[in-house]
Amino acid sequence: ISFNSFKGVKLEAGAKKIVADLLYAKNMSASLSQWYFISFEADPANSYSVYSARGTVESPVFDPANFGKDFVVNLAASYGGIRILSADFGNSNKISFHPLGKPYGSWTGFPLSVTGIITVEYSGLTRTITVAPETGLIELL
Repeated sequence: ISFNSFKGVKLEAGAKKIVADLLYAKNMSASLSQWYFISFEADPANSYSVYSARGTVESPVFDPANFGKDFVVNLAASYGGIRILSADFGNSNKISFHPLGKPYGSWTGFPLSVTGIITVEYSGLTRTITVAPETGLIELL
C-alpha cells in the first residue's frame, strides 16, 4: 500500500463527511419546514457549524451523533489534518437551505446564483464539493 493512497482515503473520508452534513441540513430543512444552514470557517479554524433559523433567531443544531452537543465539526481534529481551503457561496461562507430545498448564500439573503464551492486539502491532495444553485444538488468532485 502506498502512502499516497492513504492520504487519498483520509481526504475522501473528510470530504464525504461534509457532503453528508450538507445533505443532513438540506433534508432537515425540508422535513421540519424551517431554514437550516452551515457556516464554514476555513484554515486555520478548519471547522463548520450547523444551525437552524426561525424568524430572526439562529440556533445551533444538536449533533445527531453526539447527543446534547452542538453540531460543530473540526476537520483538522477529527480527520487528522484535513484543511478547509475555502468555502464560497456567492461571497458568503454560509450555505442555507430553504424549507423547499433551494440553496441560499445566507438565510437572510438571496437565492444562490452561482455554484457554491468548498475545497478541502490533505497533504497536497484536494477535493471539491459543489452545491448547485436552484436545485441544491450536492456533488463531490
